[in-house]
Amino acid sequence: MGKKKISLARVVQVAQGEWNILWEGMGIFLEQYGYERAEKESEADWLVTGYPIEEKKLKVKKSGKKCDIFYWEKAHFYRGLTLLFQNGGKEELEIEEKVNFHSNGMMMDCSRNGVPTVDTIKQYVVWMASLGMNRLYLYMEDTLEIQGYPFWGYLRGRYGREEMQECDGFAALFGITLVPCIQTLAHLRTALHLPAFADYKDIDDILLLEEEKTKDLLSGLLTTVAECFSGGIVHLGMDEAAHLGRGKYMDLHGPEKGAKLMKRHLEWLMEECRKRGLKAMIWSDMYLRLNFGTENYYGIGKDALPEGEENLSKEAGLCYWDYYNEGTEFYKNYLLLHKRLGNPLIFAGGAWTWNGVAPCVSRALKISYDALDACVETGTEDVFVTAWMDNGAETPLLTVLPTLLLYGEYGFGERPDRKKLEERFAFCFGKRLEQYCLLDAFDNPDYQEWRGERMGAFAGHDMDRKGYDNRYSVNPSKTFLYQDNLMGLFGKMYDGEKMGGQYLSLEKELDAVLSGQESLGEEDKELFGYYRILARLLSIKANVGERIREAYRSGDREKLKELAENDLEKTAMLAQELNRRREAIWMKEYKPFGYEVLDIRLAGVRQRALSAAHRLQCFLSGSIPGIPELEEEILPYKTKEMLEGDLQHGFYLWERMVTAGNIDGV
Repeated sequence: MGKKKISLARVVQVAQGEWNILWEGMGIFLEQYGYERAEKESEADWLVTGYPIEEKKLKVKKSGKKCDIFYWEKAHFYRGLTLLFQNGGKEELEIEEKVNFHSNGMMMDCSRNGVPTVDTIKQYVVWMASLGMNRLYLYMEDTLEIQGYPFWGYLRGRYGREEMQECDGFAALFGITLVPCIQTLAHLRTALHLPAFADYKDIDDILLLEEEKTKDLLSGLLTTVAECFSGGIVHLGMDEAAHLGRGKYMDLHGPEKGAKLMKRHLEWLMEECRKRGLKAMIWSDMYLRLNFGTENYYGIGKDALPEGEENLSKEAGLCYWDYYNEGTEFYKNYLLLHKRLGNPLIFAGGAWTWNGVAPCVSRALKISYDALDACVETGTEDVFVTAWMDNGAETPLLTVLPTLLLYGEYGFGERPDRKKLEERFAFCFGKRLEQYCLLDAFDNPDYQEWRGERMGAFAGHDMDRKGYDNRYSVNPSKTFLYQDNLMGLFGKMYDGEKMGGQYLSLEKELDAVLSGQESLGEEDKELFGYYRILARLLSIKANVGERIREAYRSGDREKLKELAENDLEKTAMLAQELNRRREAIWMKEYKPFGYEVLDIRLAGVRQRALSAAHRLQCFLSGSIPGIPELEEEILPYKTKEMLEGDLQHGFYLWERMVTAGNIDGV
C-alpha cells in the first residue's frame, strides 16, 4: 500500500500568501511523517482544510476524506496534523484541546562549545511544530557574528547572518518564532579572555558599562539581531553578574550601586531595541537581587516589596528561571511575586541536560510538572524549557526530547499522563520514551526505585514525594568518568560499589535496546551505542580507585596485577571507543568547533588509566619502592555541613574533577 496523499484546501479565511506558506511547510512536514503531498485536491486521500480562529483552542475533525483543523496559532495547525495522522485509521474523528499558553518553546544552548548546525535547528523546528510549540530560543553569547568584530566568536563556530536568516525563514513556515538570547551584561567569559576584548572587561565575565567601545559592540550585536530575526523579540540576558561595577568600572568611576548601574544600562539597551523595533526580555535574577537587596534569588518572601521604585523598569519582560525548586506552591509564589512587579512575565524551566555526561530525566520531569502546574494556575502564558550545556556540551542534545515533549503536551488540554506522553513520543519523534528514561540511571542513585514507580514519576505526584527523583541533582557518572584512578577526589562522595553494579545492570538494559536494532532509527542506534560503552566503562571505573587502594594497603600483589592488566587496560580501551562514538554524535548535532575539548578530556581518561597501570606495574616490578598517591588518605570533598542548604549536590566542572592541582590559571 502506497503512502497516503494529502492536499490542503483553499479557504477564504486564509489569504493567498498565508496559504502558500502553509502549503510549503506542509510539504516538508508530510515528508517527515511519511505522507505525500497531492498537488490536486481530486488526487488526495485526505483533503485538509485549515481555519484560523480567535478562540484559544485547537480542534481537529475528520469525516471520511474531509479533514478540518481549527487553530489559534499557525504552529497549532501542525500539531493538528500530527493528531490527525496519529488517529488516521479512524473514519470519524473529533478532538478538541484548550490552548494553555500564549507561547511555548525550547531554548537551545549554542554557546557552551556546541553550536547546533542549521540542519539540527531545522529538525527541532519540525519536532516542535508537531507538538504545537511556537518559540525556539537560541542562546548565543558570542556565537552570532557582528560585522567589524572578527574575534567575536573566533574559532567558536559562530553563526553567520545567512545561516540565521535561513533558520528564521524555515521556522516561520511552521509558525515558530526564533528568539535570539544574547548577553549584554555578563556571561561573556570566552570572548573577554581574548586580548581583542581586554578593554571591554569590567571584572570576571562582565562587560565594562558606559564606555563607547562597549556601546558600539552591543549596538552592532542588536543590529545583527534585527537583520537576522523577523520575530521582533530579543532576550538580552543580564543574569548572574554578582560583581557588576566592582572591577575596572570602579577604578574609572568610583563605587556605584549595582541597581542604579543596571537600571541605566537597561534603559540604554531598551532605547536601542526601540530604534530597531525589538521587544526585549531579561533573566530576572539580577533584577530581583539588586532591587530586593538579597543575594538569594530564590529566598525572597512571597509578600516582599522592592527597596524602591526608582530602579525598576516596567518595559522589559522578566524571565523567571528555576530548575531547582520543588512543589507547585513555591513556583506559584514566585510567579506571583514577579507578576506584582508589573513587567511581562516569562517562565523558563530546565531539561537538566547540563548535569554532566547524561541527562537527569527524573529531576527534569519532576520540576517541570511542578512548574507547569503553577504556570497554569497563575495564568502565566509564556513558558519555555532550557537545554543548557554547561561545561562543554557533554550530553548529546537529543536527550532533551522527554522534557521537550512534556512542555509541548502540557501546552494543550489537560495535564498529560504517562500514557499520552509515551504515545506522543512514539508518534512525533519515532522513538520510545521508556528507552530515553533509561539514561536517568547514570546519575540517579535511586534509579531502580524511581523506575519501579515510574507511573508516579510521569504523574508528578506520589512517587516524587518519596525522593526518588535525584532531588539534589547528583552526577556520579561525570565524576567517576573523569576523577583520577589513584587520587580520586570524590571517592568519599558516592558509593562506587553500588553505582558500579547499577552501571553493569544498565549496560545489559542498553544491550537489550540495541539488540532490537531493526526498530531503532540510526540516531538512536548511535545514542544508545554510545551510552552502552559509557555504562560498561563506568561499571569498571566507578570503584576502581577503592579496589586499587584496598589491594595496595593489604599487600595483595596479585590483585594489583589484575587491576593493572585487566581493569585499567579495559578502561583505556573503552575510553578510546567512547571518544570515537561521542565524536560521531557531535558532528551530526553540532558544528565541529568545540569538540576538541571533549577530545582532550576523553583522551585524558584513556591516558590516566594507562598511567595508573604503569605506576602499579613499576611498583610490582620493584622499580619504585611505593606509590605515594595511594598512601595519602582520601577525604570527603564536601562535608554534610557544606552541602546543607545547597539545591545541588553534584560536581560539574571538569577542571575541578581531574586533579587537586592547578589546571586553570597561574
